[in-house]
Amino acid sequence: MSNNPRIRIEMPLGVCLHFKDPEIVPGDYPACRIQKGLVLVLENRDISEEGIGFAVPVLKFGNETIFPGNACVSTEKDGDISVVKIDYDMNLVERMVVKSSRRIESEAFYRIKECFSWLHRKYPLLRGILVQSSNSLRRTWGLETRFEKIACAGMVSIVNTVNTKNGTIHVGVDISNVNKERCIEVNIMNELGANYFDSYCDSNGLFLKGNAIGTWDETFADEASFIDSCDNVAFTLNAKKGARMFRGRELVEGRLAWSGLAYRLPGDIINFTYDIRIGRFV
Repeated sequence: MSNNPRIRIEMPLGVCLHFKDPEIVPGDYPACRIQKGLVLVLENRDISEEGIGFAVPVLKFGNETIFPGNACVSTEKDGDISVVKIDYDMNLVERMVVKSSRRIESEAFYRIKECFSWLHRKYPLLRGILVQSSNSLRRTWGLETRFEKIACAGMVSIVNTVNTKNGTIHVGVDISNVNKERCIEVNIMNELGANYFDSYCDSNGLFLKGNAIGTWDETFADEASFIDSCDNVAFTLNAKKGARMFRGRELVEGRLAWSGLAYRLPGDIINFTYDIRIGRFV
């Protein structure tokens, strides 16, 4: 067993999985402060950009969204099977600051911000206007996104069982060590870089590219994939009973660059499992 966070697992097709610690490998995006999960590296290129990787938990406590700020990692290997256990400390929240110094404390501000995020997700036709308005406000008032640590809201344990022969990851999620009285929603994120994964397709025959993919639209297909159309690499998830599945992609220079699939679960969930398939898109 190893506690070395510099994990690198060779997969088929010249792809490998890598565990990325934000304190060791800082990124260029505000969200890079979030603790990532396993990410894809292709020909020594990290293709996660702002995406937080595979099987990363995000909790909703009322209007507050709580992210993992750090993690404890252990690994085991037996032939073609590598097991990566990641215990995430849920201790990070998003905050806005004005002109790089004064943090906005107003609860009303964050309620309004959450309302705009809901409108952005709910009404695709408003997204262009909302993004333009957000960018304008950020420029005018010098608003910046920061992620700050808070008292730990609990721990979520993720066990990634990687089959390096067939390119699959079996994910086991344990959410028993989270305050169930406060938690109203659990999201399990699977995100990589938007500049790479620019296409989406699913088993219902839907194919979308670029901005047409949208931001966290629900998908009702049995199987959904994101594709790196340049390198012809894809990751695929399946629908799971008891969970809603969403697709999304955002690309805003210097601020956002993610594409991904997420499972949305009720706050009282204890355990959840699913599989990720990585391979060439056919």
